[in-house]
Amino acid sequence: MVRECTGKDKEQLLAYLKEEAVYNTFLLADIEDFGFEEPFQTVYMDEEQGEIKGIYLCFYQNFLLYCRENEVNISFLEQLFSGYIPDVVMGKTQTVQIVQRILTEHVLESRDLYLFADEACLEKENPEIRAAGMEDVDDIFAFLQSIDELRHLYTSKQMIADRIEKNCGVHYIIRRDGKIIAHANSAAQCEATTMIGGVSTAPKERGQGLGGQVVSRLCRDILAKGKTPCLFSIRGEEHNLYHRIGFQKIGEWGTLTKPADGCRQENVEKEQEKDSETEKAVPRKQGMPSYIPIYNQLYEDIVNGVYEKGSLLPSEHLLAEKYHVSRNTLRQALTILNQDGYIYKKQGKGTFVSYDSAKKQKDKIYNFLSEDALEKITDIHADHNIGLPTKIAQIKLHLADGEEVLASNNVYVGENGPIGQSFLQIPLNVLAENQIDTKNEEQLLEFMNKGVYRLATGSEMSVQLMEADEQVVPFLGIEPGTPLLHFEQLLFDKKQKPYARIKYYFCSGKYQIQCRW
Repeated sequence: MVRECTGKDKEQLLAYLKEEAVYNTFLLADIEDFGFEEPFQTVYMDEEQGEIKGIYLCFYQNFLLYCRENEVNISFLEQLFSGYIPDVVMGKTQTVQIVQRILTEHVLESRDLYLFADEACLEKENPEIRAAGMEDVDDIFAFLQSIDELRHLYTSKQMIADRIEKNCGVHYIIRRDGKIIAHANSAAQCEATTMIGGVSTAPKERGQGLGGQVVSRLCRDILAKGKTPCLFSIRGEEHNLYHRIGFQKIGEWGTLTKPADGCRQENVEKEQEKDSETEKAVPRKQGMPSYIPIYNQLYEDIVNGVYEKGSLLPSEHLLAEKYHVSRNTLRQALTILNQDGYIYKKQGKGTFVSYDSAKKQKDKIYNFLSEDALEKITDIHADHNIGLPTKIAQIKLHLADGEEVLASNNVYVGENGPIGQSFLQIPLNVLAENQIDTKNEEQLLEFMNKGVYRLATGSEMSVQLMEADEQVVPFLGIEPGTPLLHFEQLLFDKKQKPYARIKYYFCSGKYQIQCRW
């Protein structure tokens, strides 16, 4: 089973990857540097009975994978690549060859993996070499895009900017007459190794040993930090500058590269071209806003279950690419979908689906606390007793004097603690008629959470915004006066007699209610 990883999985992931640390320098570094909350990175684990079978990582438009026993989860990749087409796939050559069965148009290239071994072979220092800053990002991107063998590996200017700004690596450059003529960067660094990439010299400046000088400067920096440099090369050792400056081959590394005509478009003019193409592909009436067609497509996909309730939508870039629109147009559509209650955003985590396509088959009356939560319910705590109802409950439930009720405070717990509470009052005769044993905690909780709603043929509701008081503060662990959304509901049976009274309390930002009558 493949699942998306969180910070709780970090230790297990790193232990698995460190078994072949040099091969996994990129994976180890990306997990250490960017973790699990950044919108441009997602980590997946293929796990079977507690044993890791493989790790898959999406980093911008680069896809990395490692499967120790080469057990690639084909079905997962087919599903992932239906909406996310990477520019580059990287991993062991044998593993990447398996992925090519899905990405049949991608071009496979095998490179030699080298590990640094001899410091005495490094080139002498060149004073022209300097570390790049944020002011150099545009020029670095333009330079790397001008190098045929590197263009497909550096498709994101933002990736370069992030590396420099967040100090996750260094780009060394040589400039002459204001232009970059040589470049190399540390692409990833983990506990034992640091990967070197982007090594190139402008065609007219080659033959001067500039590449070897820049790499040598990088190697000295890496060694000074107690790490070992490593890199990839497509050249044979006899013609390889890396071999000359102290690197030794230890294995092979494969890359699958997206065809040149499929590379993603970065600048505004090309985004506008994509808008124009979309307007041709999705006809729209004159005067209709440009975001309406993409809104309609996303709406249909959500209500038809393409994106299930609680699932994380692909990134804005991937959605824009999938639906052939600009990000600006996509954002307008997402804003309206959010306002209409089909999606919601979590700060630092992304956009999630709130609409449940399966509700079309469900009874119209249900438990808001369990079904409309914006996060998974991990537990329900019930605190119940049996006794005489309050006067208002007696009146609302049409009870005779002396009739007892089950009264229960049920707290619904999410990922980080309580997110909502219900207070139920159910006459004992209703429990008896449905053969509910009040001493059986599991049976009683199931009835309060689901069973009581299945009996309903109608309901009466009142809604108000209130401040947390002594009725909810101890259960939800919030401060008195905290704003809460409060529902009160009466459930009616087939004879239109009220048989349950339920009060709901919803913590802010934890629910999106979708009432159906």
